[in-house]
Order: sequence, then C-alpha cells, then structure tokens
Amino acid sequence: MNNTPRQFLKYKRPSRNQVEFTTQAIDDLIPENHRARDVWEFVEKMDTDPCFNRIKSLVFGSGRAATSPEVLFALWLYSIIDGNISGRKIVELCQHHDAYKWIAGGLPVNRTMINDFRSKDPLMFDKLLTNCLAVMIKSGLISEDTISQDGTKVKASAGWNTYRREKTVLELQKDAKNHIKSLEEEFKRNPKIYSERKKAAQKRAAKERFDKVNQALEAIEEQREVKKIRRKKNKSSAPTDEELKNIRGSVADPDAIRMKMGDGGFRIAHNIQFATGADSRVIYGVIAGNELDPSTLPDLMLQVHRRANDLKLNTFKNWLADSAYSSKENIDFIGNTFPDCTLYSPPQVIKKADPKVVRKNDSEHVIAWRNRLDSEEMKEIYPKRGSTAEFSNAQVKNHGMTKFLVRDRRKVFGASCLHAISHNLQRYWNLLTHKKLFAEA
Repeated sequence: MNNTPRQFLKYKRPSRNQVEFTTQAIDDLIPENHRARDVWEFVEKMDTDPCFNRIKSLVFGSGRAATSPEVLFALWLYSIIDGNISGRKIVELCQHHDAYKWIAGGLPVNRTMINDFRSKDPLMFDKLLTNCLAVMIKSGLISEDTISQDGTKVKASAGWNTYRREKTVLELQKDAKNHIKSLEEEFKRNPKIYSERKKAAQKRAAKERFDKVNQALEAIEEQREVKKIRRKKNKSSAPTDEELKNIRGSVADPDAIRMKMGDGGFRIAHNIQFATGADSRVIYGVIAGNELDPSTLPDLMLQVHRRANDLKLNTFKNWLADSAYSSKENIDFIGNTFPDCTLYSPPQVIKKADPKVVRKNDSEHVIAWRNRLDSEEMKEIYPKRGSTAEFSNAQVKNHGMTKFLVRDRRKVFGASCLHAISHNLQRYWNLLTHKKLFAEA
C-alpha cells in the first residue's frame, strides 16, 4: 500500500484549454456498419418524390435552396428507431451526436423545419408507406395472403383541463369572440402600437383559439349523435338529458376523446388501428380516429386493398380480428365488398346466447361466419393474430408512440404512418437477415 502524499505522486491531469486542430470528413464520424447508414440506404431505395412537393425554389429562380427533405425523413426514421419523437431533440442531436450529424451531412436543420416536415403535409406519409412496402416487395421479402387488425389507444396532446362541457365551451367561444373584437378595436385606435408581425401573430393565435372552440362544439354534437345511435342500435334506453349534457370536448385537440386505456385508466386519446401481415409482421395500413374498434374495419380494409392494388399484390384472402370487430355490419361488408376475403373473428360474449346458432335475420355471410367458429381452419389460422397485430402495437409503443406531440386528426394520422414506416424499416432489416441466413444454409 502506497502512503505517499498525493502532491508527491506523478500522474497526468486533463487539459481542456489545449487548442487542437483535427482533419475529419463527416463520413468518418460513424463506422461502415452503423445503423444510420442502413437508414439512409433504405431512404435512397424508396421513391421519396412526395417529400419534395412543398419545395418552391427552382434551380434558375430566386429563393434560397431548401434542405433536402430526404434528410429530414431519414432523421425522423432514425430518431423513432432511437425512441425519440421530439423535433426539438432531433435538432439538439444534430449538433452533438455523430449519427445525426452524419445523416444531416452538414445541412442546416432547425426546429421549425423538422416539425413542419412532419405536420404540414401529413397525407404525404400515406404515400411513403406505400413506397416503403414497394422496396420490400422488390427485395422479395413480403408475399402473404393474411392480414391481422388491431388497435391501440395513444394519449393525445391535450390535458383534462381542456376537456370541457358544452356550457363551458360556449363561454370560451364568447370570450374568444370578445378577444378578437378587442384586438381589432385596439389596432384601429393605435395602428402603431405593435409591429406588423406581432399584430399578425396575435390575430392568428386568437383566430386559432376561436376555431378550436368551434371544433370542440362540433365534436360534442357529434358525440351526442353517436351516443344516441349506439343506444338505439343496442336496443337500450335512450340517453338521458343529464348524460347528453355532460358530454365533453377538448378545446386543445377536438378530435381526441376520453378513452379507456390498456392500464384501466382514462385519458384523452386517439384510437390508432394497424393492419399487419401475418407472416412478415409488416404494417400495411393505418387508421387514426376516435371511433370504436368495430367501425374502423371497413375503412382499414378499403385502404389496405387499395394499397395492395397500387403495389400489384395478390388479393388478401384472410382478415383476422378480435371479437370487437365481429359485428353483423362488418361481416356483411366484407362478404359484399370483398367476397374473396374471409373474416376470422370470434363472437362477442352474450349471456345465454350460443353464437353458433343461426338467427332468423342472419344473412348468408353471417351464417357462413357462424359455421366457421368451430372449424379446424379457424383453430389453425386465428392464433396468428396475437403474434402479429399485438406485435405491431407493442413495437411502435416501444419506440416512442406513447403520446402524440401533434394535434388534429390529419397530423395524428401522418405521425402514425411515420411510426409504421419506421416499424417496417426494422422488419426489412430483420427479414433481410433471415433471407441471407436461409440462402447460406
């Protein structure tokens, strides 16, 4: 044991004020096998033309050159794989993290730019999801005939303090009107009180608030009608005046409603539906809304079959869903619209009712569904649903989709598609690895 005092010991101390000059290319920041390179390689294989629709500056025209939207797209994909969904955090990482620096490639990236890419044209990501699948088809990685559907509820960017009854929303509407009126009067009395930019910002914020309140009132009325129809459909008593009076709407995100979450609690949320391939576990379709699960099946089926036609895929033969989707309306819809597709879904539990017994008002499609319930085919194919649909829900949540940072149904849909593309990218790598191992074997 050395008992020599520390001041007599010889050792090196850090010198942080030493000036050093280093020569390094951006390409040298990360190794050749880094995941960021794989993300960029996949983006380059995709048809990313939809990303360029918002660029207005031309080669021989005026205006500053725009940052490549392919770079912004790749940054979002890599960030989601990393578990981050914040545009502000991406900008910070582009300054301090080598992988993000490499993807940015020395191009300027700011918070407005990265967030606008996600929210200004959300329907763009629907086309990019199709183009993402096209790359996987060209690589020979996906070819299947069975789709699984399931939903997951994701917290909206709205708190309980924004979820108000109609009476409160009407008061807020009145306050918003008075605020807009007072701003206009103030600007008329003293036009130079603020700069033009601040005037426009104040007017815009006041109008946006007024629009949100109006949308919340429309959402409340819509929920009223839904409640009446649901009660009538279930042959239960009509909703009382008190129940209708207590229906609420969010003045922050009118498209979000109160939902029961997976942990048993209630939050203001969106219902996100995914259609996942049973063999590849690749997401083929996305629906974002506030409807109950059963009413989402027709729209999701139409979207998936439209995408399959665009990609020249074979028609899907089987559709797997849990008991929430096995309504007579859905069974008849599939039978009439997609006669070559079969729904495999267990019945809803009803006391003292045998789901296999044919009713008088059953259509031929419902009778065929009842006859399938105990078939060997049902027992063989339905267990695939849990390992596919539930897998997609778990994966997107593991990579940050636990709360939306955007508001409005269209923006939520765009963000969900972006998560689906990120999920498919990870499946692409996994399937490609399995294909190589199988070829070597």
